[in-house]
Amino acid sequence: MVRREEVEAIALAGGEPARELVVGLLAEVAALGERVEELERRLNRSSRNSSMPPSSDPPMTRQQRRALARELAKKSLRRQGGQPGHEGKSREIAPPERVDERFEHLPGKCWGCGHGFRGDEERLGEPLVHQEWELPPISPLVFEHRLWRLACPGCGKAQLAELPAGVSGSAFGPRMEAHVATLAGVFRLSRRQVADTVREVFGCPISLGAVDRTIMRMSAVLADPWAELREAVRAAEVVHADETSWRLGGAQQWLWLGASALCACYRIDPSRSQAAAKELLGENFGGFLISDRYAGYHFLDVLQQQLCWAHVIRQLTEISERGGAPGRLGRALVQAAREVIACHRAYLQDGRDLAWLATELAPLRARIRSLLERGARSRDRKTANFCAGLIEEYEALWTFCEVEAIDPTNNAAERALRHAVIMRKTQLGTQSERGSRWVERICSVRETCRLQGRSALAYLTDAATAAHDRRPVPSLVPP
Repeated sequence: MVRREEVEAIALAGGEPARELVVGLLAEVAALGERVEELERRLNRSSRNSSMPPSSDPPMTRQQRRALARELAKKSLRRQGGQPGHEGKSREIAPPERVDERFEHLPGKCWGCGHGFRGDEERLGEPLVHQEWELPPISPLVFEHRLWRLACPGCGKAQLAELPAGVSGSAFGPRMEAHVATLAGVFRLSRRQVADTVREVFGCPISLGAVDRTIMRMSAVLADPWAELREAVRAAEVVHADETSWRLGGAQQWLWLGASALCACYRIDPSRSQAAAKELLGENFGGFLISDRYAGYHFLDVLQQQLCWAHVIRQLTEISERGGAPGRLGRALVQAAREVIACHRAYLQDGRDLAWLATELAPLRARIRSLLERGARSRDRKTANFCAGLIEEYEALWTFCEVEAIDPTNNAAERALRHAVIMRKTQLGTQSERGSRWVERICSVRETCRLQGRSALAYLTDAATAAHDRRPVPSLVPP
């Protein structure tokens, strides 16, 4: 292969026109080389070295699957299932007041000598309790309200009776409406699947249109609780935030999430912008935000933020797969970042205090900054830009070792978004604005109930009952 110096010597010998031609060709070759490198980088992107979800990874070949199985077998000699010393789990025994019917059983005969027991023998210790859970036959209750017309003796006009308090104009009661909302929003069933389930399991005739109207009624019921959850998230001390794509009638939208320790709020916005982030968190958000380094949150002070280390490790992994000095730098940074996670894990497992964590991380903090500064001087433009950008946000990497209750990763938000992502894939997003409002509200209720360890169905039943009784819907925000 002809070296660059030789080409330039040939260009000089051929005069100025030849030199300009060769220099132009060399520049074009260099640009093409960068383009090839960028295309290869995109081709090699996966959930290991980018923000792509694992579901987007290409399927492995049979050889790759076998190689992975051998590698995992070498790393771990554990057998499948519970390991020695693992504390087993068993079903909890229902308390006596929860038991509907109790049966007493005595042995028939002794397996040793054949003695037949009469039942008046001495009973030893407490009985062995076996409980069986069973469903009663499900048959919906049908309440018929007959509204009579009476003729007024004074003016002769006919007067129709009104439905009593607690009875709405809907064909379904609050518990049925809550179950329909749970099937559609918590279990992510389509309208047709909800109708089939209600007919098959509950024995209640219902049409697709009735399912949709019921869902929209429940959406209206949840409007105020959703607004309260949004204000609670805006006022929270620590919030996990994330966003994912959404479809509204085939058009691109974005589903945003803000979640504190006990409350969650989802919001669908047409854009993935800083304005949308402010709509979620509020203009004057004063807490700490844990995110994936998305620029939309840059309106917050860097000391208010905690960048997700899991996300950073994936980006560093991508750098480690490059050749030459950038690859060596990336591998050193990945190793140091994994040590940060290990240190935080030890802090949690051993019950250490925050001062211990900060002291343990101090050498790593200095080493990682030194590596990033070296990377910012790299001749590889992409590596230099990434390192320089991370240095600008460097303090946001370490908030978790300076403030209590801050997690170094944004895994909580990613887990909370998973429910909505599956809903988007199975239901292809929403087809109307009112459908988007339903998704915002039911996802917020479901995730908040999960965070608080309460039943979403029970809350939806209380909310529907309050709406039928024309009472304020109960709040999900803890007092």
